[in-house]
Amino acid sequence: MISKLSNTALQGIQHSTQGITRSAAEIARASRPADQDNMTRAMVELKQHELAAKANIKTLSVADKLLGSLLDVQA
Repeated sequence: MISKLSNTALQGIQHSTQGITRSAAEIARASRPADQDNMTRAMVELKQHELAAKANIKTLSVADKLLGSLLDVQA
């Protein structure tokens, strides 16, 4: 169960990292005033991916602590 939780968190982190990369590239390309709407959307998505990554990192941390607790109980 804990390994499944860890795997899900790692997949979420990977997905967020890919989203951050896409959003950052879109922001970098938006150099004209006509691209302002795309840049605004990309900035919002960048923040969403950042928050999702932080949540997944927290989930991974909790899974690690749970695994440590289980190992302590087994020992």
